[in-house]
Amino acid sequence: MLQFIAHSVLSLSSERVPQKFVKNTMKDDESLDSFRSSLDANYDWPCLFPFKFIVPRDQCQTVLDLFADDPVKSNESSSGRFIGYTMEMNMHSSDEVIAIYQRVAQVPGIISL
Repeated sequence: MLQFIAHSVLSLSSERVPQKFVKNTMKDDESLDSFRSSLDANYDWPCLFPFKFIVPRDQCQTVLDLFADDPVKSNESSSGRFIGYTMEMNMHSSDEVIAIYQRVAQVPGIISL
């Protein structure tokens, strides 16, 4: 399941990129098309795209394995139960961004921001 939560405004270069609060599985074509359209309206491809994930501690290695070739910044939660990961990746299209989210969505308990 692809789950997005509480993600408001990102800043990439000088652009302010509005991101809707979405809390659904994005499993239907209409939701994916809407997300794709939003990405295409707010980004000029190719570009560095920021990904942020909150991961249960016991799933950290799974996420790190998915991004083995990419620089990843991490931040532990105050409780120590979760690790926040941030990475910027060079993306060539909205479809590449969606593919990353779909790949990460397979990790149990992950929260994609």
